[in-house]
Amino acid sequence: MTDYYQEACERYFERTVGIDPSPILEPFAARLARGAKVVDIGCGSGRDLLWLKNRGFLPFGMERAPDLARLAEKHSGCRVIVADLQGFDFSTLSVDAMLLTGSLVHLDRPNLRPLLDNLVKGLNPGGLISISMKQGRGTRIDHEGRRFVLWQEEALRRVFEDAGLEVIAVRGADSLLETGEAWINFLLKPAVPGED
Repeated sequence: MTDYYQEACERYFERTVGIDPSPILEPFAARLARGAKVVDIGCGSGRDLLWLKNRGFLPFGMERAPDLARLAEKHSGCRVIVADLQGFDFSTLSVDAMLLTGSLVHLDRPNLRPLLDNLVKGLNPGGLISISMKQGRGTRIDHEGRRFVLWQEEALRRVFEDAGLEVIAVRGADSLLETGEAWINFLLKPAVPGED
């Protein structure tokens, strides 16, 4: 299978870079200290990196598609690591927060829990994870041939709980691309043993 995000990087960049991410990012940013170190995993166009940088955070990105990573780095002025999140050792990081806006929409269900275990290894104590997933049932193929895995809120809550993550906040949202799709946005933190 070809990598859509590499092959169509300029088209994807143009379609997403101008969207205001404030509705997704403001609840996340409100819980972070100024100067917090944030990794945007699957940073795409770099739109969210620039938003975070302009608000006093220290963001850097991770993107699997090399050409899209280059565009994101140029747009945001932030460092972008070229890496596949499924093969990356997150214990090599030390960040205050992780942002995964739509980054896991192609991930098969059985791979979510092991990935969460890996992600947590890169968080500093008290760290925060923001995850946005497409809402629905089953899978869907879009007009560009991309396969999306859809989730229901309760199923995601069970996976997060099993991974030792506490749901701090959850909210539904419509697609910022105005496609009519529904998203579920979660704010998570590693559960502290003994806390209710």
